[in-house]
Amino acid sequence: MPADDLQQQLVKYLEDVHSTEQNAITQLRDGADSADDQELASAFRQHLAETEEHERLISERLEAYGASPSSLKDNAQKGAAKLTGMVAKAAPDSSGKLAIQAYSFEHLEIASYRMLREVAQRAGDEQTVAVAERILTQEQAAAKRISGLLEQVAEHDLERQGVAA
Repeated sequence: MPADDLQQQLVKYLEDVHSTEQNAITQLRDGADSADDQELASAFRQHLAETEEHERLISERLEAYGASPSSLKDNAQKGAAKLTGMVAKAAPDSSGKLAIQAYSFEHLEIASYRMLREVAQRAGDEQTVAVAERILTQEQAAAKRISGLLEQVAEHDLERQGVAA
């Protein structure tokens, strides 16, 4: 694949992860405000600060290519995040639903950053490789933290609903 084609593909991946971060920011803000399990809300707030930094780093990499985020992709992702958040809030086990969504979304981000890193390596863009690796490490840590809270959140929701065993 010619270098120009690789760079074009890299820009597409950068646009995609930027829009994914827009979704994550929306989900994390809403989740931090909605989760009634305090440790889960705290995990959301902590990762929100990291995610806002991820969005900034990806925007900088797009700018390095003379590109900008895709407003269409960003708005679609924000809308999807709002919709999934509304569904979770409507459930009697809303903290559990938020935790499940966050856990699955972190793994979407992990896969996305692994792909971005691979394309950046093939395009010879070491700066984007470094950014992808840095973010990937934080996404893996966030997934691990959420994973460690799943049983606690389930217990919390069951007690809240009066169905704890």
